[in-house]
Amino acid sequence: MAEEHKQGAAPKALAMVICDMVIRDEATKNVTLVGLFNTVTGPRLPLMQDRMHVFVSLTNGHGENPFLLQCKAPDDSVVFEMKGEFEFKDPLAVADLNIALRGLIFQQRGNYLFDFSCGGELLITRRFSVIVEDKK
Repeated sequence: MAEEHKQGAAPKALAMVICDMVIRDEATKNVTLVGLFNTVTGPRLPLMQDRMHVFVSLTNGHGENPFLLQCKAPDDSVVFEMKGEFEFKDPLAVADLNIALRGLIFQQRGNYLFDFSCGGELLITRRFSVIVEDKK
């Protein structure tokens, strides 16, 4: 059974971005996303991505919210998953989640998905590709 939201409907996803780095200015709380990408490229499989960030922006949430981030391979197997919680103090606020991933290993070429769910409800999906460069 899916985990229920503690206070009503699921939050709304505004965006999910994959990038190399996320910088947050502590004085202004502004966020800079560096090196946005849609593909991971390497010379052979398995391919390891040293670092990547999945940045998710949400709104319309109430209180504490459980989340699940999954990375799924082209064959729908789960490569990675992370569970956690985030909190909304005000439903009009925007909650930004920066999920840093290190050493993610891709065994297959093709289209992968990041699925972000909250309280058991899928809020947003982000596709990216793993490409193996054939050196000739």
